[in-house]
Amino acid sequence: MEGYITFSQLGLLIMFLIGVAVGGYAIITLRNVNAASKDIRALLKEHKQSLDSAIPNIAMASEDVVALTGELRTGLGEASRAIATADQIASYAVVISEAAKVMVSAFTAAKK
Repeated sequence: MEGYITFSQLGLLIMFLIGVAVGGYAIITLRNVNAASKDIRALLKEHKQSLDSAIPNIAMASEDVVALTGELRTGLGEASRAIATADQIASYAVVISEAAKVMVSAFTAAKK
């Protein structure tokens, strides 16, 4: 007795095996998600009182952070202006020192 498999039957077999693999992966993933949600639920039950006392403070803390970052921006802006001023002063000092070198070399050359 001889049996033949057509390409369409082979394709259906491959599609079936892929479907079984995807289904198995989906089941494993859902079991992991379910286990994680149980752990999260247990943690929430355990720390419910702490969370209830901490959540109202979050709004106040975020307002403090906003105020702090505003002050930090202002301070950084002033610091960048101070750095720019120091850079200009350093440039002027370099120009003045070069001019002084030229004048000193001119006077020493004239004495020789």
